[in-house]
Amino acid sequence: MTLVNWERLPGETVEEFVAAMLLLRHPHGNRITPSRGDRGVDIRVANSDGYDVYQVKRFCRPLTSRQVTNVEESWRRFVNETLPTLPVRSWTLVTPWNPTHERLEWLERLTTGSGLRIGWMDRDRLDGMAADHPALIAYYFGDGGERISRLMTQALQGGRDMPNPAHTPTENLLVAAIERYESLAAALTDIDPFYRYAFEVREGRMTEQPWDADAYREDLTAFVRYLQLNERYYLVMRLMARAVESFRLRPITGSFSLQVPVDSAEQQAVEEFLQYGAPFADIDGVITHTSGPPGLPSESGPGQLSFIVHAGVAGDRPDLEIRLIAADGAVLHTLDLVGVRASRGVDGPGIWLAGHDPSGLLQLHFLVNADDHDIFRLHVDLDDLAGKTPVDVLPAMRLLTDFVPDNTVLLAVRGGPAYAPRWQPEKSELVVHARRQVRILEALQIIQTHSYQRIVIPEQDHTSNEELRQLAHLARLLRGSQLEATWTYADFLIPTNASPPAEDEFPVAIMHKLHAQVGGRQIPLDMYRCVTYLAARIADPAEAAASQGGDSIRLLPGSNNKAIITAVSAAEAIAAFTARDSVSPND
Repeated sequence: MTLVNWERLPGETVEEFVAAMLLLRHPHGNRITPSRGDRGVDIRVANSDGYDVYQVKRFCRPLTSRQVTNVEESWRRFVNETLPTLPVRSWTLVTPWNPTHERLEWLERLTTGSGLRIGWMDRDRLDGMAADHPALIAYYFGDGGERISRLMTQALQGGRDMPNPAHTPTENLLVAAIERYESLAAALTDIDPFYRYAFEVREGRMTEQPWDADAYREDLTAFVRYLQLNERYYLVMRLMARAVESFRLRPITGSFSLQVPVDSAEQQAVEEFLQYGAPFADIDGVITHTSGPPGLPSESGPGQLSFIVHAGVAGDRPDLEIRLIAADGAVLHTLDLVGVRASRGVDGPGIWLAGHDPSGLLQLHFLVNADDHDIFRLHVDLDDLAGKTPVDVLPAMRLLTDFVPDNTVLLAVRGGPAYAPRWQPEKSELVVHARRQVRILEALQIIQTHSYQRIVIPEQDHTSNEELRQLAHLARLLRGSQLEATWTYADFLIPTNASPPAEDEFPVAIMHKLHAQVGGRQIPLDMYRCVTYLAARIADPAEAAASQGGDSIRLLPGSNNKAIITAVSAAEAIAAFTARDSVSPND
């Protein structure tokens, strides 16, 4: 078992090392940075039924009276300042010292009546945890950092040792590269206590790839570097944090200068970055220094810099939603806000928060908490409608139909209180466009309820006004509407064993299987289009007399040329056909 010489370590190192072990054991735990006192909490770990709280003390020997007082003060702060505001299930004192029976009894008396699980994580427990983290011990007290640097140097030598692709079969070249970098990744991951490493060999030129494609992964990606190995392959090196607090335990830092014209859009973007932490893209600048895990260039020249906010882990942030509220306070629409990213200002107290509705149609950005002029921005990607399912985008489109100055936008905890101030939308032509789109989407959604085939939104540029009109007409029928029309003639399929009409004119119903024409596709529905001609007569009685079941004859209007159009189910169509001779299923 690897032992740590606790007594010889500085107190700050003891606390940092113990915190690192706890946070690596609980990757989603947080180390509290006290602004005005730590409220009796050094580390807290969220669970479904409450938080586990740890108070870490550097005490390596039997507690002095001053140290006892220190623990008691921490407990009182925890009871007075944390318990009333946080659902806690346990509180644990952590020290690299094994308590006596008397000290355990003292802790029990101190915490009696709290209703919490109380524990003392002592030296034996910490030694056991340390034995499970040899890389952490090597990093803090050995040559772990130097070994990481040496291995990373090997990884970043690039294509020098790669076989020549002109003389090596492609499959052999890939196998050699992949085996090499998999071995390096495994070695680096074994010795780096804070980050995991992954290498991926890709074909192509890295300058031809979307450089930010790897920045929005759901894992805790901390750093991505690209390296061209040779003319055919490039390397992607990714560092992923083992815990949320890895970024604090071994931070990645940098210094850079940005160059922007006065009173330009670039200047506004940089100011919002400084005040709120809002991302920016493609700003001219120079990286002057970086530090952190190996693999970062220590110095760089001029280029274009972008700041991207990773989705990361929500931590204590609750699930959020967008509400559109009427002037009378009624909630008109509610949308979940997903893919939430958040950042804080570098030189100010502001917060940047962004997300989108579940369909991805609405992109929302909030700049709050810096001054009295909180900012709300909405971007609508209507070009991205094609190919989506109508039911997915309808909630967002319906919200847009009421996005008018009389209403207000509220960012709120999902099912809970407001999370930020309200914003008033500006007048926009977007509302008119949204209302027109909603009619189309609702028609498609109604049609979908009568088909087993998936119906998606067609490309607007390739959909004629006549096709849109037919979709709206079909949706009205499927909703149960009864339409009137005039007619000039109709071809009637004589039912089997039908008797001649008893009068010169008669009512007749002709049914057709319904289809929907969407985006160039003909989609069968489970309904029939029933056209009832109120007064029909046979165009050629002699021809009709010679006809038999299954033949088609032409009908003309009688005393009026009115027709009633409805949609009926298959069962209704069959029942009508078997009950009446004057019904013809033409399909």
